[in-house]
Amino acid sequence: MKGIVVLAVAGLLAGVATTGRAQTATDSARTMKRAGTPDSTTKRVNLKVKVDANVASSAKVSADSAQAIALAQVTEGGKVNSGELHMEDGKLVYDIRVVPNGKKTARLVRVDAMTGDIVKDKQYGGVKGVAKKHAEHEKEEKSRKAPADSTRKP
Repeated sequence: MKGIVVLAVAGLLAGVATTGRAQTATDSARTMKRAGTPDSTTKRVNLKVKVDANVASSAKVSADSAQAIALAQVTEGGKVNSGELHMEDGKLVYDIRVVPNGKKTARLVRVDAMTGDIVKDKQYGGVKGVAKKHAEHEKEEKSRKAPADSTRKP
């Protein structure tokens, strides 16, 4: 009877050990799947972790989930270039850099590691980036030239 119990416990421990090793091989704590490419199942993108391991393990959103959220934000589709986990303004965030399909630009999508919300979405370079920056500049100039509300007449 004791021999059967010992064998059952040994089998259970061996199964747990095998499962643990299988999970660490695809763990997204330090890498992310390279989504958006045909070989996305085999290639992975390194994830730079710039916080303590205990803080990084407290993230409720995985690196792969943050990448999926960032790619969903890029309507024209694209491929993830790199990722980083760090603290920004007291929040744990993922910075996911995406190269959109068919454009000569790059986008930085910042995803909150606790909620999965998009904190920042910024495009760098290209015509659209320049046009957006110019529009923001004109809006700022208009607001500077306009008189204050207290001096305006109804």
